Amino acid sequence: LSDYVRLLLSSEEETTQFIGALSINVTDFFRDVGAFEALSEKVIRPVLRSKGASGGIVRIWSAGCATGQELYTIAMCLEEELKRSENRENIMGSVTGGDLSKKALAFARRGVYSGEQVKNIPLRLLKEYFVERDGTYEVGDVLRRRVRLVNENLLDEPQSRFFDAVVCRNVLIYFSRPMHDQVVMNLHRSLRPNGYLMLGRTESLVGTPRLHFDLVDAENRIFRKKG
Repeated sequence: LSDYVRLLLSSEEETTQFIGALSINVTDFFRDVGAFEALSEKVIRPVLRSKGASGGIVRIWSAGCATGQELYTIAMCLEEELKRSENRENIMGSVTGGDLSKKALAFARRGVYSGEQVKNIPLRLLKEYFVERDGTYEVGDVLRRRVRLVNENLLDEPQSRFFDAVVCRNVLIYFSRPMHDQVVMNLHRSLRPNGYLMLGRTESLVGTPRLHFDLVDAENRIFRKKG
């Protein structure tokens, strides 16, 4: 064991492989479609309205984005809501995807998925936002312009702040209670006042972190940072 620890300390490649082995990369496009309907209705639309006629930038963080399926799902939801917005000409939108695994991020950055992987994407959205090539589907330019990818550890201080919304679904369940609380407070610090936090349906806020948020949607685990 001590020999392997020394190897981890001396080899960036081995460290990367080790982190990749530990990371949980189970994800799908529109995983739990009702949750993304709620994201559009109860998060993105209110954020767009809050920008007013003067417009601004809508910033969303997909925390623990793994191989990108949820990241690009959020980007599609944002793009669709921007189309409906009366102020769309004055509003810019961006989605930041972060993950600990560099291997997963490389996959997300490549943005090429199999037919099986895209099966949950509605056909209209698939045709509009992806390019089919030899039985695979590549993320198109519209979504690529919306997203950026960063390597990050949720236990560290957030690299960016003043997000309008953070989506961190099915990630916290893998943390111990102290680490869970630490991550939640980091997410809290990354949000602007009155920003939204969305968790997975099997996750919840408890203890001290819960005191910093108001509940918006219990079923879909949507919370709002207290202003």
